[in-house]
Amino acid sequence: MSDWDDPYDGDEEHDPIVLSPQVEEVFDYEVTPPDVVSAIAAFLVGLRETLDGGRHPEHAEEIPGLPGAYLAPLVRDLGLIQYHATETPYGPGFYVARVVRTDDYPDGF
Repeated sequence: MSDWDDPYDGDEEHDPIVLSPQVEEVFDYEVTPPDVVSAIAAFLVGLRETLDGGRHPEHAEEIPGLPGAYLAPLVRDLGLIQYHATETPYGPGFYVARVVRTDDYPDGF
């Protein structure tokens, strides 16, 4: 899909991927190392591909006891990311709940 065909581009109100406040904080480039930011960005690209009919991001596992919740590793073993499959008025979506960085563990867990 090209940039100009992306139905979610520029329309955050209808974006099917919602970030929790904790995840939004990770995008503070003054605090978060660039390799972690790029790993999270790569994960979000994978979620977009999932919405386009693909499978969940590689190595994502369902969290037992939490229907629709998944835990996936970030690339380069930089941490884990928890997300939830949801339904929006516009179709399927995801809520990205939290990121546990390996350099924050166990404090960030």
